Amino acid sequence: MNETNSVTSTNAVGNIVDSIKDSDSLFEGLLTYFTNLEPIDHITFTLNLLILIFGKQIITHLSVQTVGAAPFQLRLLRILNAVLFFAYFCAVAFQFQLGSSISHTGLLVLLTYLIWQFTHSLILKKYGRKREVEGSSIYVESYTSNNLKLIALLLVGITTGLIFLNIWKLESWLQTTSFLGALAVLIFTTKDYWLKDFISGIILISNGNIERGDVIRIPDENILAIVLETRTTLTLLRDVTRNHNITIPNSMLLNKQVEILTTDARKGIYDYVEFNIGYETHPDAAVAYLLDVWKSACKITAAINSDREGIIKLIDNGDHAVTWRLLYNLKAEHEIINARNAVKLAAFELQDEHGVKLPTPLTHAFPGGPAVVSKPPAS
Repeated sequence: MNETNSVTSTNAVGNIVDSIKDSDSLFEGLLTYFTNLEPIDHITFTLNLLILIFGKQIITHLSVQTVGAAPFQLRLLRILNAVLFFAYFCAVAFQFQLGSSISHTGLLVLLTYLIWQFTHSLILKKYGRKREVEGSSIYVESYTSNNLKLIALLLVGITTGLIFLNIWKLESWLQTTSFLGALAVLIFTTKDYWLKDFISGIILISNGNIERGDVIRIPDENILAIVLETRTTLTLLRDVTRNHNITIPNSMLLNKQVEILTTDARKGIYDYVEFNIGYETHPDAAVAYLLDVWKSACKITAAINSDREGIIKLIDNGDHAVTWRLLYNLKAEHEIINARNAVKLAAFELQDEHGVKLPTPLTHAFPGGPAVVSKPPAS
């Protein structure tokens, strides 16, 4: 039994100084010491060494080309690598009591930085704006990439923080009696009020279907507005008609039908106004009337594209009148209300000139008697 203990104490390595003293040469002492390290120490040492040697190549492959960002990222990586490598070496080589925790923390910091660089580059490349500067393509931040970057930073930070607490045996900080535990309980108990909208915001931003400046219509909520900003749990809109701001939960944009009026197509977007015209008006007269309405509306407002002629269609033969639709092309979707008002004004002004009555006639059928048409009162 005493012999076994003697052998064990002889093979154990206290620190690097003892290892060198007990060996015949410096190289043999270093080799003996590093051979007896734990696997995690080997991984940390190897990763630090690789980053120290290939730091420039790593940053080049993990980042996209931006405005002067690569040199700063490389310098920061070099500084982190040097500080953590020195702290790791001292802690492990001289067998500090917290050497293992320091080693694991250094590895965590390096991996977190590399993961963040990769995540940021991926977001910037997919959702950033690509610009041509002096013959080379660079990426700059956009509204969408900024929001996704903040969300990614939050997730990476939370994950890193939990691992850090586990490394330093600080799990007690997550108990309900601690500050972090109380905060976690508060977040969990209120998740029904914000989690759905928070996840909806992430989906909206990552999809990129609804972006800042888009004109959208939500028929169920009678909303026609311009998108100003998509925040964590809500979206800020500006009402096109009243010109005031509206806030709606992000989940509404996923659960409701949303019409996106903004388009990149060269033909632009079309809007329409429908008119109920009595059966006594001949179809040719109705078409000529609505064509003149379109021409007059083009003069009233510049929002209607006069280069694309209005389209007139018969939509429905109703019980009391014929429904005609006048479609027109818009130059700017933000002027959709002004264009519609211009069409209605032109229709009102030209009805007497064309002998067209816009009020819908009402027909009443009496049992055993003829149908009576009630005409609008004379002005």
